[in-house]
Amino acid sequence: MMPDVWLAHGRIQETSKEHMSDQPSPGQRSLANVTVTRRRVVRGMGLGAAGVGLAATGIRASGQGAIPDSSPISSSEGTPLPSAVPETSLTIARDQRPEYRGMPQPGTDLRMYIRREDLHRFSPTAQRQDFQALISLLDPLVWIDSVTMEPRPWLATSWEWSSDGLMLTFQLRDDVLFHDGSPLTAEDVRFSFIAYRDDYDSAMANFFALITDVAVDGPHTVRVIFAKPDGAFLFNGASQLVFSSAQYLPYWESMPVGERSLSNYDWATTAPLGTGPWQFAGMRDESLLFGRFDAYWNRPPHFDRLELIAEDDQQARLEGWKDGDVDIVYPVRATEMDGLWDEEGTLFVAEAPVAFFAAFNFANPANVTADMMGDPALRQALTLTVDRTGYAGEIFFGFIDEMKAGTVTQPWAHESSIENPKQDIEAANRILDEGGWRDVDGDGMREDAVGNRLDLYCIVSNSERPELLAILEGLKEDFSKIGARLTVERLDPDVLDDRWVQNRMYDMVAFSLIQYPAFAEYDLYGTAWDIRVNRMGWNPGGYSDEVVDTAIQQYFGAWLQPQMKAALSTLQIAANEDLFGLWFGFPHDLVLVRPDIQGFQPHKYFQTWNTRLLWRGEPFVETPAPSPAATPVASPVGSPGATPVVEPDGTPGATPVASPVASPQATPMASPVASVDRGHGRW
Repeated sequence: MMPDVWLAHGRIQETSKEHMSDQPSPGQRSLANVTVTRRRVVRGMGLGAAGVGLAATGIRASGQGAIPDSSPISSSEGTPLPSAVPETSLTIARDQRPEYRGMPQPGTDLRMYIRREDLHRFSPTAQRQDFQALISLLDPLVWIDSVTMEPRPWLATSWEWSSDGLMLTFQLRDDVLFHDGSPLTAEDVRFSFIAYRDDYDSAMANFFALITDVAVDGPHTVRVIFAKPDGAFLFNGASQLVFSSAQYLPYWESMPVGERSLSNYDWATTAPLGTGPWQFAGMRDESLLFGRFDAYWNRPPHFDRLELIAEDDQQARLEGWKDGDVDIVYPVRATEMDGLWDEEGTLFVAEAPVAFFAAFNFANPANVTADMMGDPALRQALTLTVDRTGYAGEIFFGFIDEMKAGTVTQPWAHESSIENPKQDIEAANRILDEGGWRDVDGDGMREDAVGNRLDLYCIVSNSERPELLAILEGLKEDFSKIGARLTVERLDPDVLDDRWVQNRMYDMVAFSLIQYPAFAEYDLYGTAWDIRVNRMGWNPGGYSDEVVDTAIQQYFGAWLQPQMKAALSTLQIAANEDLFGLWFGFPHDLVLVRPDIQGFQPHKYFQTWNTRLLWRGEPFVETPAPSPAATPVASPVGSPGATPVVEPDGTPGATPVASPVASPQATPMASPVASVDRGHGRW
């Protein structure tokens, strides 16, 4: 019997395919609406740079660790550039926590591009509006560290798990105001969580699905009750944005239960409120306007105004940046850099929670034996054939961690002991020879004893990121060196879905994957989510590994970070030994910043979150600094009695807040695992 099937953060019993629909009925939040999100997110990765943030996929929380809020440090020496980077007028900044000194300069306007979709609809639950607008207006309950992607205090000063992992209690700041002057209370957090869970149009419902109740205990205490332990909630759910119950609750309660949504709220009549650093000031046909919120609890922005301009054409964005029409452009792809090297400005190379990979299909009916890819020696030979060093230079100019293996990109959770192999054609050919793969008829293509041919097909969306498409094209030459032919089929998204879900005639399917602060891709690896038997699943190739399945269940049962990380380490090692697919590494995000903009701090969750720290000043010069792996970050403490004080962003005026508290019986959490110099495409 199939085990219980877990949703992104909820659990459902095994359900027959005929009772599942990809379209929720009005007035009812269907299971399909919740679980199909992952496939939509993956497909959305290929939106290209036109949507600033691959933000179309949802959140990008932000965390700051110890971010100095001062002017730039000068240095006579810059960070050495890899040989792949051509001669350039751009300053290449690689430090994930850049340091600045001096006094920021107040005043003037900051301008950025955003996506046009739902420009004037500020629904925090649907999140179809560009995420830049929402994070300007609203704050998260829990901040996500910009380098490690671990939870840090923000609107919540501390939190504590119960000993059984079924209750999470948050303590809130008492000095936070909404833009109308009203105080933030526990009721605002309670309503926000309920709306995320119950809004039938919510993009974040998965992260709240295990919540059975949210209780308020006074103005500054919130208790979240779960049906099952959900350690990922602290990372993925509590980092969602908090909004005003006073503004939205009457509208919410005017609708019948099951038909409630914030998507059709009239923001033209009633301006959106938030506790964020920017206060809504107005909207035009082509832009949104914000003003500095001077009463912001953690120091207001240095700029007076923020204008977010709708522009979906990436070339127009880049030209606008070159002409000085905007101050920052994000994202920028490595494949778009050829016309930018001679420009003045700073190119921030930012680490990102993005993975490129091609999943093997273990049940291709077009092969003589459908499970041809089940041969571990064949899979090992294929990964040894990939020239990762070559495409890292030729396609990415070195702006990728090509040797990082797997898809768990979060630094706190990534298992650094596994790496991609260097290309070794001799070893790959030897493995195939030993496995009985021979070129029988002299056509240059190997066959095995039963007639399977290394005539391989890889399918991919034609809207995927251009770098991934370029990698796949390069694989054709790599595979030819071992007697294999690779055909890459670029398909329309709907055709691709039919191919990997229904037709299944392919050997590999390639994706770019943007991730949240905590791992949520169990449906990619778990046997229970094999798309052939579970339409709610993802697992495209029918991958099945007992160790991986056990690790997923251990992850589901964990609510403290050390146990979560241990389960994920087991999963990553097992999925690399019993190779799930071809890993192509973790590409960096690229952010273009005008030469007179100072204070930029990359953030893995959403690179341009920290607009309040920016100011206009002298050109940036990077100071060589230790890699993020050497950056000390305080570990969460194991008992309420040992709560250290941590500055949320390192600014002189910031009010100290306590670091997170685990349950009294908890084992102290390990120090965060920082990432190697790399980035997000958020991606």
